[in-house]
Amino acid sequence: MSTRATAITVGLALYVALVLVFYGLHRLAFGGGGGPYPLWYSVGELVFNAAKAVVPGLAIGWLYRTRALRIGAAVGAVGGVIEVVLLGALTGIPFAEFPSRMAVATIFTAVTSAFTNAVGAAAGEFLRKDAKPSNPTLESDAPQAARPSP
Repeated sequence: MSTRATAITVGLALYVALVLVFYGLHRLAFGGGGGPYPLWYSVGELVFNAAKAVVPGLAIGWLYRTRALRIGAAVGAVGGVIEVVLLGALTGIPFAEFPSRMAVATIFTAVTSAFTNAVGAAAGEFLRKDAKPSNPTLESDAPQAARPSP
């Protein structure tokens, strides 16, 4: 079992990485500031938004099974705030104008990310419970004789 700090770190790192990859795809598709909407970008946008919505929580639920729902929601909320601040900085919104212009976006992104990553964490916890271990001697209910000695 991983520690809570490890699960939170992995979840936030995945969230930020997915945000940055999605931003990179956006810059690749619309580098000149506009133009036609490419088909590959519309497919990529759907995939990366879906991944950003559940993959960090799924990783948390898989790594840290205790209280995964709450931790997934917290990481989703923090990740949503980081996403808005990071994208605001990358797109050139001055930080002095940030609270007035982006307050609603920050609140809704944090709430929806908390919800979807909590669902992802619950799914990860469920999948981890039903997963067969690759080494049966390390199962928690394996007989003591079958376990390797220290």
